[in-house]
Amino acid sequence: MTAFSSGERWKEFFSKSAVLPPAFEREHAAPDVSTPLRITLNTIEGLIGKGDSEKQPDYQVYVSLYDAAYRQFYGRQWVGPIVPPQGGGVKRPKLKYNESLYFHTSIHSANIVAVVEVVAVTQRDSIKPKRVSCGWSVLRVFNEEENSEEASSQGKNVPAKKVQLNYGTPRALFFMDEPVEENENLKPIPDCLISFTVMKHRPMYGVLSLLPENTLVGGNEVIPGLLDGNNTSVDSLKRPKLLNQVPIQINNLRIQLHPNVEKFDEELCEAVHKDREGIENKKLPGTSISVLERRLIVGVHNGLNFLEKPETMYLDVYDEKTKALKPQNSPNLRRSKRFHTSQKSLNSSDGTSTCLVMKNKVELNEVLDDPMCAVVFTLEYVLTHKISEEEKKLSQSITKGHTETVSVRWGVWNPVLHTNNQAVQVSLHGGPTKFPDYDFLFKMPDTKMQNLEANKTAGGLIMLQWGRGDGVSEPLPISQIIHPGSMSSMRSEADETMLIDSPTGRKPPSGKRGVPGHQVPQQSMMQPEMVAAMYSSVLQQQMQPPNLQPGYPYMPMQQPMYGYGPAYQQTPRSTITAATEMQELPCQPLHAPIMALPPQPNRNRGLSRAAYAKLYSTDFPAILDANGEPPEVIDVQKPWDVNLNREIQDPFQCNEIVLQFLAFDRPSAGENSVTDHGNTIFFTFQFYRLPQVTTERVVLCKPQNELVSDSTSMPYIIHQLEKDHPGPAGLQIKYMMDPMFMKPGEMQMFLQHLSQQILYIDVWDGESLFLVGQCAVDLKYLCRNGHEAVQSTFELDVIKTEYEEISNMSGANSAQHPGNKTWLNGKLHFRMANIGHLVDHKAQIEAPLTIKKKSHVVVSQTAGNISYPGGSLEGGSVVSKPVVSSKKKVVRAHHIAEKNREVAQLLSTHNDQMIPEKDDGPQELDAETKRKLARMEAVRQKKGIDNKFNTVLAFKTEKQERMKDYKTLEIYRLQTKKDGIMNMLSQSISTEHIIHPSFGSPEFFEFVLKNPLNVQQTITIEFEDTDLRVITDAREWRYFKQLNGVQTQVEEDMFIKESSSQHPQIFLRPKETVQIPFKYLTFTTDQSVQLQGPSDPFKSRKDDMSKKTSHLMQTKYVRALFKGENGKAVSILQLKIEPQPHVVNQTFRFYHPEQTFFKKSIRLPGSPNLSATAGGTGSTQFFVRCSDSNVITECKPTQSGEPVDVFIKAALAASPQIKHFYVCVYSDPFLSHPVQIWQLYLHALQKVDVTCVEGQTSRFNLLLRGTQASRLVRSFSSNPREMQLYPSEQFLLAAGAVHELSVAVRPMKEGNKQFHLNVVDVECHQLVRTWLISVICQPPSISRAFELQLPVGGGKGSNKKITYTNPYPHKREYHTLSSREDLLQFREDHFSIEGGETYTIGLKFIPVMKPGVAEILVFINDEDDKNEETFKITATYK
Repeated sequence: MTAFSSGERWKEFFSKSAVLPPAFEREHAAPDVSTPLRITLNTIEGLIGKGDSEKQPDYQVYVSLYDAAYRQFYGRQWVGPIVPPQGGGVKRPKLKYNESLYFHTSIHSANIVAVVEVVAVTQRDSIKPKRVSCGWSVLRVFNEEENSEEASSQGKNVPAKKVQLNYGTPRALFFMDEPVEENENLKPIPDCLISFTVMKHRPMYGVLSLLPENTLVGGNEVIPGLLDGNNTSVDSLKRPKLLNQVPIQINNLRIQLHPNVEKFDEELCEAVHKDREGIENKKLPGTSISVLERRLIVGVHNGLNFLEKPETMYLDVYDEKTKALKPQNSPNLRRSKRFHTSQKSLNSSDGTSTCLVMKNKVELNEVLDDPMCAVVFTLEYVLTHKISEEEKKLSQSITKGHTETVSVRWGVWNPVLHTNNQAVQVSLHGGPTKFPDYDFLFKMPDTKMQNLEANKTAGGLIMLQWGRGDGVSEPLPISQIIHPGSMSSMRSEADETMLIDSPTGRKPPSGKRGVPGHQVPQQSMMQPEMVAAMYSSVLQQQMQPPNLQPGYPYMPMQQPMYGYGPAYQQTPRSTITAATEMQELPCQPLHAPIMALPPQPNRNRGLSRAAYAKLYSTDFPAILDANGEPPEVIDVQKPWDVNLNREIQDPFQCNEIVLQFLAFDRPSAGENSVTDHGNTIFFTFQFYRLPQVTTERVVLCKPQNELVSDSTSMPYIIHQLEKDHPGPAGLQIKYMMDPMFMKPGEMQMFLQHLSQQILYIDVWDGESLFLVGQCAVDLKYLCRNGHEAVQSTFELDVIKTEYEEISNMSGANSAQHPGNKTWLNGKLHFRMANIGHLVDHKAQIEAPLTIKKKSHVVVSQTAGNISYPGGSLEGGSVVSKPVVSSKKKVVRAHHIAEKNREVAQLLSTHNDQMIPEKDDGPQELDAETKRKLARMEAVRQKKGIDNKFNTVLAFKTEKQERMKDYKTLEIYRLQTKKDGIMNMLSQSISTEHIIHPSFGSPEFFEFVLKNPLNVQQTITIEFEDTDLRVITDAREWRYFKQLNGVQTQVEEDMFIKESSSQHPQIFLRPKETVQIPFKYLTFTTDQSVQLQGPSDPFKSRKDDMSKKTSHLMQTKYVRALFKGENGKAVSILQLKIEPQPHVVNQTFRFYHPEQTFFKKSIRLPGSPNLSATAGGTGSTQFFVRCSDSNVITECKPTQSGEPVDVFIKAALAASPQIKHFYVCVYSDPFLSHPVQIWQLYLHALQKVDVTCVEGQTSRFNLLLRGTQASRLVRSFSSNPREMQLYPSEQFLLAAGAVHELSVAVRPMKEGNKQFHLNVVDVECHQLVRTWLISVICQPPSISRAFELQLPVGGGKGSNKKITYTNPYPHKREYHTLSSREDLLQFREDHFSIEGGETYTIGLKFIPVMKPGVAEILVFINDEDDKNEETFKITATYK
């Protein structure tokens, strides 16, 4: 059933709502916030009445808004009701008006006034009543509004304000200046006053969209969309409420124009063309107007205002005959070439069944349940005006024609009136009619000779299908909707008239929200051919039974023009309620993710046999075992399986780790190839949990005797530096991992670390401090597998990685991955060995090598683990010993002066007299001690001091001192007795447990707690460490029990949730025993960063190592107290924490501008071991944590099979600081085990943006400020071939001075590229300043293009010639460059040409061994390296 809508009622209501705009300056300077106001007219006193013989008139009030500054009325005038006078007599009647009028405005100015005019109405019953002005006045609206705000803020009633009426008419305002009230021509009416109040009306904030700005309305007027808005007896704006919202969805929208789309477009273009000729007053050749775009503006209008900003939808021409979409023209060059359709071809089609179609659905959520709330359609055309050849010559450039937007048709549809119809037809209107956009419309066709039904559809028809909510209505076949004869058969006289085309038997929409049958993601784009095929499939569906008709798919549109993207057209808007809420829409980050690649420790390529023989004949440091024999050599090309149990049981438990750096091979094609004079590098790495190592600088030297003819295939030998001269060959670093100096059981952790970990080595340039690359070596080859000593040699690929949004690099040595580009930047020849040594048997017993099997159940002292050993009151806490011993302690009595130095200083008696003499029998003193004691005794006898009391007086004095000391000791004992007893009692209820956590890996255990009392009580668990946590979630508890194989019961809701305490609490019955689950998880690790630069070889390395020892790896203790209701401890858990080193799966190093936020997405590698927790229907979820609390990490859930990205956001400091932190990735929400641990270094650099042209030099300057001391520095470029610096040699940077660096950039590839610039102290080899040069390279203008074919191989190469003519009248010098120096070389790089002469440039093409096509650019630059011309050569190798 199809309904027809012409919108006559709505148009009649809309025609009465005319609003005058404010002054242009006012409107554009007004803010976006509008304020609702309420003006109440109370009484009007002292009006001039009529005589006794005349009939008393009625009165009416008119109110308008007037801008006194611009002398302009604006908005809509309010006409009040006609009321009779009440009181005051016949001569001076009085009006009790009591009318409220409302409006909202964003223009706040003291010059804005409300003009009130009182009119006397006589002959009211006649057809044309007589109206006479009785006076007028102005109300200062905004001044009174401020006074009312002040009164309401103080809790007072708003007082009424009275102003005096004046004689005359308000038209006099056009001739008055501000202030109006002080104008001398005003004549006030005596004792004629109007009483009014003005105040802000806050309840109107929720309904501002129903009224246009500056529209004065009364509370009894009809306002569509308001509750009781149609009831004229109720003030609906006093406490306004919106009607219910009815969200609707429109799809399958088609527009038919008469006679067809092509003819209509042709007529429109001709009319605009004639209009342009009339404006320019000249004849224009041909047709200068063409259609660029067709748009449909869809909005909801209540007859007064649009409820929301209308949506813009794009239309295409659909031809039923060819079943194809005819795309519109586009200013985009590629798109116009791809879909080029001439005007002639469009006109050649008869177009009998063509229409405009909209491929997107429209969701309108602001439709209100009101018959006057309508959907307004406006058809717009975007026309382009072509420019003539004369205009092109005058402009001297390629200029595009300007565009013009023309409104051609509009229509209105009331969804509330057609609730039982899913298919609707809306008539379109045009010509000089008023419509909501207040614009001119294209003329209507002449229908004088046609009937009334034809007039209704003369402007065209909109055919659509709609439904309530998100449900998609079933589509009608296009043949039924745009049947040629269907338009003439319609008969409609009102909006409610309905026409039955074909009974479908469908039920009316229920209003429930449904799920569309087919949806296409927002990012997907469909070509016109695909869309046309889908339209043709709809035509075929009419042959199917009605109950089997499939749902019509939702199709996104093509890439639109002028920035209107798919997200603007396809994203449904959130429902508008009284309190507007914001809903988050799905959004993707703008930065492309980079790939977290798995490590590549080694590769199979290597040197030749002769090169290997020469390399290992060098006098490198020999590696020998304890017997002086070479260690067992491991072939790294074969698998090496590690048996961890065998390693633990090996008798050679002391491991001597030797790392040797032998040689380095940098490719000759690199930008910074090694020269004959040598080069320097240094290395940084971190082994096990030891501090990070930065080696000294080493020099790269060529071998003395070459064994191979190709020098590039021979690596450079690494030599140590001795006073800037090459020293011994090779760089060796040793670690002695002795169990005697390790924590108990740490050796097992160390061996497990070797079997799993990969060592990452960063290679740095020793002069410029640039990162050369990174290599990785597998440490499992250090596991000896029963051998006494092993060694292995590697040829490690040094990989350089740059992280970019778009990767443009190509080449033989490059590897492409999403978001980053990598290439081979050299090879490091590396050797490592593990030499086993025996350890003393007694040391093995005292420090066991293995860790006992983890006990995840800890039984407290109060729950049956009674093992208190006794001890002294001053013995201290039990945590002073590593393990609680089961043996009883025997403690001897000691003198207090021996145990406490503070007490000994307070005693008056000499220490030698207080301390009893000991027997020297069992003690053996050495000769030196006896000599010192004899000497002290002789000195004492000489001074008269003796141990025996000589006189009675001396005895009494000594006795008094002794008594004084005894009292001092008594006071001390009384003060310390309580603490000693409490300490001993706490030891009796204390239980110790040892855990070995590592960064990001949790330790789980259960503490068995028993209530020792015979009464129930609530136990509070208190501890200060934030890394320790009580597991209160039963799901998490059950998960960790299954993971660790703990066979105890799980109790649901064991902890008190309603507790006000910040600590967890549990209720225990008398003598009840429970298991308390604990989890210790720390994200604290060493994040220190060393200065960028090599270490000093002449400085003691042991001192540095001792200073850098991290306190984070030291043993610490955590005390958990289980307190009863009285606050006393029932049980104590002494947790001993032995931190262990963690594994690093990947290391990233980023360079980013200083003082900015670093934002990057890292994509997890696709590995079967990375399985995430299901986060919903078909979705997976990973969880991320960071060691730095100031770094934001996030990982959103994704669909199964989709890539997973980890988002990282960090704030960077000033240059050249480095931010260092770790990131853990978990596959479960309880963070049981990290699947990936990443180490990130963020280098903060000062960024400089440069825009240049390919092949042309751009120059700029940088300011370098001196430090506190003068330094000898040198500047370095990361790419000397494309970025050069001046001065390039070392120079003195004076303290506090400012030096200027000149930079010249000449990139040879278009696109975005980044360069690094370092300023290095050449004496201390420290980084002074660093810059990040971001270059945007634009392609050059190609003046000439050539094509040629070259043979593959080509022998010695091919020679060609091209000519160049000097366009200048005088002599010029030029030089040539090539974008591919590996393919093309010149005979002469520089040449001079006289004015107007021609020069022949000789080209030599390098032989290529593979077929293919290469594009080569030849740049001809002048003396200043500015590009004069660019030639493009397309070489095809066959």
